[in-house]
Amino acid sequence: MAGPALRANVTFPTRYRFGWGRRAELAAEARAAGVRRALVVTDPGVAALPWFDPLAAALADAVGAVVWAAVSTNPTEAEVLAGLAAFRAHAADGVIAIGGGSPIDAGRVIAMLVGLGAGAPGDVAALAVDGARARELAGARPPPLVAMPTTAGTGAELSSGAVVTDPAARVKRTVLHPVLMARAVVADPEVTVGLPAALTAATAADALTHAIEALLVPAYHPMCDAIALEAVRLIAAHLPRAIAAPDDADARGHLMMAASMAAVAFQKGLGLVHAMAHPLGAVLGVHHGLANAVLLPHVLACHGAAIAAPCARLCAALEVAPGADPVATVVAAVRGLLDRSGLPATLPAPAGGAPVAELAALALGERMYLATSPTPARPVELVAIYQAVFARP
Repeated sequence: MAGPALRANVTFPTRYRFGWGRRAELAAEARAAGVRRALVVTDPGVAALPWFDPLAAALADAVGAVVWAAVSTNPTEAEVLAGLAAFRAHAADGVIAIGGGSPIDAGRVIAMLVGLGAGAPGDVAALAVDGARARELAGARPPPLVAMPTTAGTGAELSSGAVVTDPAARVKRTVLHPVLMARAVVADPEVTVGLPAALTAATAADALTHAIEALLVPAYHPMCDAIALEAVRLIAAHLPRAIAAPDDADARGHLMMAASMAAVAFQKGLGLVHAMAHPLGAVLGVHHGLANAVLLPHVLACHGAAIAAPCARLCAALEVAPGADPVATVVAAVRGLLDRSGLPATLPAPAGGAPVAELAALALGERMYLATSPTPARPVELVAIYQAVFARP
């Protein structure tokens, strides 16, 4: 194992404490954020990990924490409202979210609802982007949220948005406002060592997609572009190492930092991959990182010449020569990286066949992501991509 030398204290875009073993500082960070009685939001898988119980005990001693570990892979409003009830029953004054994007998103929405005095069924939809009450978020005063990521993927720890599944509508709702940013983040790559290779790869594919889609957004934002390119470089260089040697501290550290960086980059926007991935999660329960992985090469190819210039820059980050067609080069390089990481190129078709027409219609409703796509979303192309994704290898 390489020496655990990577360590940083950053205040960008929030207080961020990064380094091997730094989960020991989580209680102190929660107290510094003003938390005195915490609800710890996590999922059953994280709660079963060997390092979790000692950490939870330390949090109980320092900030009177109780654990609520009932978040699923695609958290729903019902789960969030159950977490809100746990927050109120404990008379909590802050949230500590520990996990991947799902617990951090759930914790963020719980804090949002507390800050608005909300919590009735339907409130999440009303407060989401394009919802009837979305403007109310500007006046929210949520209790402190402290986040500790346990995967190198979503970057939810440095995002000001959260995604909640609405099973009845078969969509994912996005809640978004700067006031929802975590007060502090403790990012400890050591907790990712036990991740299975498939989950390491899928979460990294999520971060890779964030960075690439942010770069492709046709808007002027050189700060986000630079961060996106470096995140791609770090993922391409270190994901194969993390899979081959799961306890490689440098590789794990670079992946976790890249995931956080990609979240900063996507403040610029995302695109068609995310518009198409959300229905896969909402309708079929596909893991978000896996959905991004199978869609990304197809969507890049679909954009074609419109993304030639940013793809030429991506070639450098991926350490490949652009050649005459930088888009095709990037598609091949991304496919190769995902293949080497053990990720499948297709998804198994559900019983009764894949509902590609419904998926395409739902993707066309993801207006926030389509608004920053480099090319218009054409229904026939979306159907073709979904068909390819469900094709037998």
